[in-house]
Order: sequence, then C-alpha cells, then structure tokens
Amino acid sequence: MTHDLRSDFLGPPTDEMVEATARAAASPDGFALRESRYQRELESYAAELLGKEDALLFPTCTMANLAAVMAQVAPGETVIADAESHCVLSEAGGIAAVAGAMVRGLAGRAGLLPVDELSAALGAAPDAQRQPATLAMLETTHNRSGGMPLPLAHLEQVGELARASGAGLHIDGARFFNAAIALGISPAAMAAPATTVSLSLNKGLCAPNGALLVGSRAVIERALTIRQRLGGGMRPAGPVAAAGLVALRTMLPQLQRDHDNARELVAALRRLDFRAGPQLAGTNIVLVETGLDAPAQQRFLVALADAGVLAIPFGAGRLRLCLHRGIDAAAIPEIANAFASARNALAHPET
Repeated sequence: MTHDLRSDFLGPPTDEMVEATARAAASPDGFALRESRYQRELESYAAELLGKEDALLFPTCTMANLAAVMAQVAPGETVIADAESHCVLSEAGGIAAVAGAMVRGLAGRAGLLPVDELSAALGAAPDAQRQPATLAMLETTHNRSGGMPLPLAHLEQVGELARASGAGLHIDGARFFNAAIALGISPAAMAAPATTVSLSLNKGLCAPNGALLVGSRAVIERALTIRQRLGGGMRPAGPVAAAGLVALRTMLPQLQRDHDNARELVAALRRLDFRAGPQLAGTNIVLVETGLDAPAQQRFLVALADAGVLAIPFGAGRLRLCLHRGIDAAAIPEIANAFASARNALAHPET
C-alpha cells in the first residue's frame, strides 16, 4: 500500500460528499452566476461561519486570492506580503501579471510580517513615482514554515495597521480552519481582523475541489465580476458547492485528527533520528530535514516511494509531508519505517 502525503488535497471525500455531489449533478439548477441553491447555501453558510457579510465560490484558492487582490488594489498599487508566502512563491506571479499590482515581499518569520517594516510601508506617502500600499496579505497556516498558525494577536496587529492607513488585509486561508483549530479559537474570531479571507474546500476538508472568498458585500460584488473575467464562473455550480457544504459542516473534527497524526509522525521520525518538525505548535504538515543535496535527495525520494511513501521536495535538503483523511493513525509506524528503509537504501546502494 502506498501512503501519499504529497498534499492534503489528496484526502478522499466522504461518502456523504460523493452522494451530495451525485444528487446535485442529477438535478442541475441555476442559470445565473449565483442562482444555484447549493451555491447560495454554501456561500451563506461560509459567510456566517466567518462572521462576514458575503462569500463567493471559486474553482481554486489561487483564483480566490487573485480576485481578492483585484477587488481591493488598483493596478500599480502595492501589495505587502511575506516573501515566503504562497502568493509570492507559488501563484505564477498572478498579482503582477494579471492584477497589475506591485508585490513587496518582506522577510518574515514563520509567516509573521516584521511590524516596523510593515508600518513604514503602509504609512509611506505616495507621490508621482510611488503608488500606495493598499493591501497586506497574511497566510495561515503558513505552508513554508511547516503549517504554523499565525497568532491571533499578529492578525489583529496587522489588521489595525492596515485600517489605520486605509488599506485592507487579506488572509490566504487555504488551511484557515487548521489554524483556527490549532489556536483553539472560532473561525469568526480569526477572520475578524481581515477584510477578505480565502478558503480551500479540498485541503484537509476533503471536498473534491472548490474554494471560497469571504468578505463584505461590496468586495464580493466586485469579486463576482472579476471571477467571470478570470473564467471562474462555474455553471452548473451545484456539484462543487454541494460537496463543499458537506465539507464545511462535517470535516472540521477531521482536521484535529490530522494534527494529532502529524505530531505522532514527528515523534516517530525523531525516534529514528530524523530531524522532523514542527512538533508542538504545528498542524497537519511535517517537514523533514534530510541534509541531502539535490541529486541525493531525489534518490532518497525514489527509495521512499519504493518503500511505499510519497513526499515532495521542499527546498534544499528538506521534504514535506501532509497528513489528511487518507492517512490514519495505523499508517504512522509504516511511514516512519519507510523513511528508515529509504535511508538504508541510500547508505547501501546496490552495486
């Protein structure tokens, strides 16, 4: 059996999601862009869950992030984000290429923006050469730091700085609910400092696909036009929305199980003398420091796959593993043993 930990979007949907998708597919509804009853129910539920006025269904979280920028930032204006954030590293430069906005990446720490630099950037007076910074972006949980949740105090501080300068705050919440559960706070409390929040329905929540953008009615109204311009208006939307609604209503407890399994995996790998983490404040992502150069790390990944575990390289000498519904507690010893087998295979290659 292969344990695929390359991403948490590989978690299988529940039977209830599959059944909801099939029911919606069997009776397509809604010609207009927001007419589907499944979509309207999902959007209403998400907005209420996060304490916002409205929400809008998107195909992907990347598109939701881009629409959030385009709805709040004029071309030429600046977006401030952590230099190691997903929107800077892994979204194909969409903020610049499509939104026409500048991105200023600050050197943060595990996703935390340096407050003094942020304050100076937001407060800088625009002139004929320099356009204003009109949006700050935070990512929680923070992918590159191993799924670390940003403290609520930091979200509030950044939100206050943004409001004081007339800017907005967007939270890239692909794993937003993982962060809320890890911090022990409600989704609404965590969303309160932000003007907009994106949510992934398939990472951890196990819906087949789909994402949401949550915010004020005015921002979501602009985002509706932007979504159409980007080609994201799905019709019929019912099958995607029906599964997404089941995911939001039923899958939050699964995230805690994923966190627990991640901690168990970290402990199991450390017992085998692997450098793995984070352990205490982490969520469902485990980083393993291999210390290998690129060719050796690729050989290690091949040996790991041969032993029944799929992972991804995550920078120099580092691998990433994502726990999800498809990986239960019984799999943890098997995964750890696969790492030991891969290490042994690398140390004693066949001649």
